[in-house]
Amino acid sequence: MTALFSKTTVYLMLAALLVIAVLGLALLGVREVRGMVDEAVQLKGDERDAYWSAKIEKANAETNKRAADQAAAVVKIQADLAEKGQSDQQALADLRAKNAQLPKGNDCGLSGDRVGLLPD
Repeated sequence: MTALFSKTTVYLMLAALLVIAVLGLALLGVREVRGMVDEAVQLKGDERDAYWSAKIEKANAETNKRAADQAAAVVKIQADLAEKGQSDQQALADLRAKNAQLPKGNDCGLSGDRVGLLPD
C-alpha cells in the first residue's frame, strides 16, 4: 500500500504549519506592542493635558489675584477721593463763611482780610 503522503510532502506540510504558527505568534506580538504603544501615547497625552491644565489654572489664579488687587486699589482710591472731596467741600464752606463775616464797605479792590482768604 502506498502512503497517503510522501515523506517530503509531510515535511513541507509541517514546515508550512510551523511558518503559520510563527506568523500567528508574530501577529499576536505586533498586536501587543501596538496596544502598549497606544497606551503609552494615551498616558503621555493625559500627562501633557494635566500639565497644561495646571499651568492655565495657575495663570488664571494669578490673573484673578491681580484683578482683585486692582479692584481693592480702585476702591481705596475712590474712598480717598471721596474723603478729599468732602474735605474740600468743608474748606470751601468755611471760606465762604469767613468771607461772609467780613465787612462789605465801599472799599475799592480787595482788603487785606479778603486777600488772606485767597488760596496760596
